[in-house]
Amino acid sequence: MKIIIIGCGKVGLTLAELLSAEKHDVVLIDESSQKLSSIPEELDALRILGNGASVNIQQEAGVEEADLLIAVTGSDELNLLCCLIAKKAGNCHTIARVRNPIYNKEIGFIKEKLGISMIINPELTAATEISRLLRFPSALQIEPFARGRVELVGLKVPENSVLDGMPLWALYKEFQVKILICVVQREDEVIIPSGDFVLHSGDRIHITAEHIEIERFFRVLGLFRNRARSVMILSLIHI
Repeated sequence: MKIIIIGCGKVGLTLAELLSAEKHDVVLIDESSQKLSSIPEELDALRILGNGASVNIQQEAGVEEADLLIAVTGSDELNLLCCLIAKKAGNCHTIARVRNPIYNKEIGFIKEKLGISMIINPELTAATEISRLLRFPSALQIEPFARGRVELVGLKVPENSVLDGMPLWALYKEFQVKILICVVQREDEVIIPSGDFVLHSGDRIHITAEHIEIERFFRVLGLFRNRARSVMILSLIHI
């Protein structure tokens, strides 16, 4: 794929490194010659000095042949404008970083009217992930699906757990919870279990279900009472 990245900050440079490592054709655009000159020489990417919202600059970067344009400058409005111009000058998918929470309720309108494929808010994503982890501190991993309606939760079966020695078919009979254990990791072995599979302490199980069902499951296991009750937030301000 040919991918244009506008903005050579930490996010833009990291994206370029990852995409270049995957053998994509990457083009970097930034107005700062200092940022462009600080890019490691080993990074296989074309560097273009200029305003990413300029049609001429985007055409120089090859927007007509690009598959994807990602705008991650420090300005939300500039990122949106870059994506809008890319849709008009080419026919590629576009991704804009938009941090201002004012736009959160307008994302659907912005995507539809401007034709932007995706809008990402790193701060909101991080806050949502922290909140999700705080709900289930005992979980090893939590991943949302179906726009957050379903979650995939990783959990290690503790010692002396009621799950130790229990076959999967007995879970609903014992707890009346609608969950699916889709993957079990036992030592170095990864298992797709059947209904006759028997759990043991130390197993790492991956559960998928609606949030309320996972919460009920944690409660019957006696794990939900270990939820976080106090949180300290440290904010670093650069002056």
